[in-house]
Amino acid sequence: MAKIVLGIGCAHTPQLHTLAEDWDIRGARDRADGIPLWYKGKKLPYAELEAARAEDGIGDLLDLATRRAALEASFAAIDRLHEMFVAANVDVVVMIGNDQHEFFSDIVPAFAVIGADELPNLPRTAEQNARLPVGIEISDHGHLPSERVSFPGQRALGRHIARSLADEDFDVTLCHEKPTVTNDKSLLYGLPHAYGFLYKNVLRDHVKPNVPVDVNCWYYDNSPSARRCYKFGGAVARAIESWDQDLRVAVITTGGLTHFVVDESWDRWFLDALARDDEQALSTIPQNELMAGTSECKSWIATSAAMKEAGLSMSVIDYQKLYRTEGGTGSSCAFVAWQ
Repeated sequence: MAKIVLGIGCAHTPQLHTLAEDWDIRGARDRADGIPLWYKGKKLPYAELEAARAEDGIGDLLDLATRRAALEASFAAIDRLHEMFVAANVDVVVMIGNDQHEFFSDIVPAFAVIGADELPNLPRTAEQNARLPVGIEISDHGHLPSERVSFPGQRALGRHIARSLADEDFDVTLCHEKPTVTNDKSLLYGLPHAYGFLYKNVLRDHVKPNVPVDVNCWYYDNSPSARRCYKFGGAVARAIESWDQDLRVAVITTGGLTHFVVDESWDRWFLDALARDDEQALSTIPQNELMAGTSECKSWIATSAAMKEAGLSMSVIDYQKLYRTEGGTGSSCAFVAWQ
């Protein structure tokens, strides 16, 4: 039977691949474009957000030296995760991530398994770049290739996971090849950045056959609850370990933690709940605390349940705050391993 021998959780924010002096590009947008920002379960205009956090002293953490130190520490943590991945010598990888209209467009599955022989990734087109929010294109090198590449999938394991999930009463979408957003070639996408980041930063030149498992974190209409995500993760682990192959498996998740407004106290609480394998705490996080980028914590919740099923324990490699405004907008970055 297959055995899960390693779990990894890794942030994937565009800020990690944006020069510290360029964080202000997105910061200016945060301040000016009028889009309310989720903070502590509520949507606030930027002016109200900054006022609410006036006593937090975030303005003192916006200098270039602090920003650069956070980036350096983050990449040191990613290097450590890569080393742990290589040392584990796994045969197969299951990636629990999320799609932001890069796999799917008109169809948005709550859960999907990509059981394909190959997983191609490709750069954006000029038309796609023209539609991006300001400050995003300059970070694409962190998850997209300069030309088309193809990674090995693991079709048999993908099919097995899907069948096992169906047997546990999950209505899961099974894709026999990498989904394509549209037949319009100007809109063709490679892999979602949640997965592309892992290939380029954690797996690097040690890519193994893999199965992307997608959790709909971002699109509220049919996004599963925290409780459902926890149960899903346990079912994924049981599926992997019931596979009739004597292989070593790593489960890797990516995204989160709090963003686009960093909330260190919530992040610390969440990491502690992960470390404790606290099903009750993780399963009862309300939806209004899992909005915008923070919604990606649903993938971490699923992975935590999978690690509990596999009997692995979590350690925090590092945690960094990438602030870009006085209101605390930006991204928090966590780097953890289960062994």
